[in-house]
Amino acid sequence: TAPSSAASATIEAAKAELDKLKAPIAWPDPVAPTKPLDLAGKTVWWVPIGDAVPVIHGIGEGFKQAVEAAGGTFKLCDGKFNPADIGNCLKQAGEQGAGAVVTAFVDYAMIPNAFNALTAQGIPVLVGGVPQSAGAKVGPNLAFFDPTQRVNGIYQTISMSGVATNGAQTNGLWLRLLDSTTTTNASDAGVAKFKELCPDCPIATVDFTTANIDKLPSAVSAALVKNPNVNTLLVPVDSFVPPAVQGAKTAGKSDLTVVSASGDLPNLQAVKAGGQAGDFGNPVIYTGWTYGNALAQLLAGDPVTPDDKAVGRYLDATNIGGLTLTPAAYLTSDWYGDDSFKAKFLAAWGVK
Repeated sequence: TAPSSAASATIEAAKAELDKLKAPIAWPDPVAPTKPLDLAGKTVWWVPIGDAVPVIHGIGEGFKQAVEAAGGTFKLCDGKFNPADIGNCLKQAGEQGAGAVVTAFVDYAMIPNAFNALTAQGIPVLVGGVPQSAGAKVGPNLAFFDPTQRVNGIYQTISMSGVATNGAQTNGLWLRLLDSTTTTNASDAGVAKFKELCPDCPIATVDFTTANIDKLPSAVSAALVKNPNVNTLLVPVDSFVPPAVQGAKTAGKSDLTVVSASGDLPNLQAVKAGGQAGDFGNPVIYTGWTYGNALAQLLAGDPVTPDDKAVGRYLDATNIGGLTLTPAAYLTSDWYGDDSFKAKFLAAWGVK
């Protein structure tokens, strides 16, 4: 059936919005702290939930640049996806007199005592990549860098890219990531955006978590057997594309439009080779500097501005041709524009 004129209008709007996201990024101005950032003589500990994930490692590299630019020393302590390892990192940071500790994607509620022990020692702690936990007392030494709005925006962009690619013929399968309240709510926001952009387009869903990733191929395969007309696979994070595609092949579907987000090297190589339709790339170095700005706000005694902007670039066959897709380039801003954001942050921090 032909789409209604209202639906046609929303699909055209999605295409126009996506076209804007294909351009190199115009970096937003940071919210400056009220005091200059001076990390001279301080060691800032970076405790990610797991450094092996490319996007998390990349954000850490950007944060390292920011810390060193402000005169500090950066120290990585890898949480290795293990609460015991993460707790041990926080304990060591306390014992070694850390100037500040920044965690990435570690839920405060996972090890509240370890966080509280640090703040009780007067060590400032920024809990990054997660919203504030119930029971966490935010104060001069504890703040959250809440990514809820940014993750919602990324997942909504995935829906926009799927609908913009296949228009009124889009028949979607959305893979809902239920790892946390953040990813669950963002998945729901992505599905809602799909329905808003194309009310007449069918949409099916598969629920999964990172912990049960081994079950994703069979779940995708079963969903495609049940919904044989699906033509668009909407995947929230790049690293889940290979198991999802494996499931699609099992179901005899090797020609699906695949859209996802993160900007991981293998996925962008797949976009360039025609195996994936598009990818909403995350500029990891820039994101690391935004963690630096959040730390600057905490140290200045300011409220920490939420991580609320889905800053990224949509890469597809129309704009990926000129990019150098290498591991080294992944840890730069080359795919997204220039490095001018660094000067903006340094000016905001009063760093000469």
